[in-house]
Amino acid sequence: MIRNTLYTILISFVLLTGCAKKNTATQEVPELKEATTKAITLQKEGSLQESLVWYAQALKIKETPQLRNGAGAALLSSGATEAALKEFDRALTFTPSSPDLLANRGTALYLLKEYDDAHSSFDKALSYNPSHAEALNGKALVQLYQKNYESALVLFLQARKAAPKNAYIIYNTAIAFEATGLLEDAEKIFTQYIKMAPKDAKAFNGRGVTRLKLEKYAASAQDFNKAIALDPTAGKFYYNRGLLWQKQLKYPDAVKDYTRAIAYTPDNSASYVNRGDTYFLLDEKEKGCRDLKKACNMGLCEKLEAYKNINTCTD
Repeated sequence: MIRNTLYTILISFVLLTGCAKKNTATQEVPELKEATTKAITLQKEGSLQESLVWYAQALKIKETPQLRNGAGAALLSSGATEAALKEFDRALTFTPSSPDLLANRGTALYLLKEYDDAHSSFDKALSYNPSHAEALNGKALVQLYQKNYESALVLFLQARKAAPKNAYIIYNTAIAFEATGLLEDAEKIFTQYIKMAPKDAKAFNGRGVTRLKLEKYAASAQDFNKAIALDPTAGKFYYNRGLLWQKQLKYPDAVKDYTRAIAYTPDNSASYVNRGDTYFLLDEKEKGCRDLKKACNMGLCEKLEAYKNINTCTD
């Protein structure tokens, strides 16, 4: 049995909101204008910690929902999700009906795996703006996590209509097409996204998965090779290429890639299952049993139990 392929979804949020009337404070206080400009510029450049320093400086001068949202977005990008949620919640005390802030709050809740609350926040955003692209995208991500793939696809397509040039939404639409089994559509959308982001390893991995399922093995291998070249420490890419080799009966190559996958992502029990399976196909039963027992210790015991039922791996 070949375990499921691995891919990555993309999270989007609104960087700056238009949730309040135009703020004239930056015109009235030069120091505030300077701090705000530096915070936003550094944030766009990816210098998140420096950006947060300037957001804090600006907030000392005057608290606004835009500044709270900006700080929340910077925290979200830096991985401080709980702190980001607090910023979005604080911003919402000023403008509780802002769909931008509600969508950002939903994104933070989604990343915290509070899926029901995230869904509610996205729904509330959509009640104020039914075409809010980030809220549609976020709600679709919840549906995707809950394996409601067709519902997710509908929402992603609505989001894409609302924001046709949003690369994150295009990528996630491809994921939803793949999840619903519409593989040709997924391949097409992945290709469209890759033209927009030719150095995004995740996209080559996603298209490689799709092409693997389409049995376009040579093209799939090229995509996995490209993904690995762009991000050589991503265990999931080696895992997926291992699936490709296993599918083509190239067992020694599969073992090598599963081993690489384990080295980079040792918590992926499926890598042990597939490598164990492959060892059996290479008549290396001792190694196969060892891997299956390791996977079982990690909570994935189905394959080990199957071998035990035929009096193998019983020691």
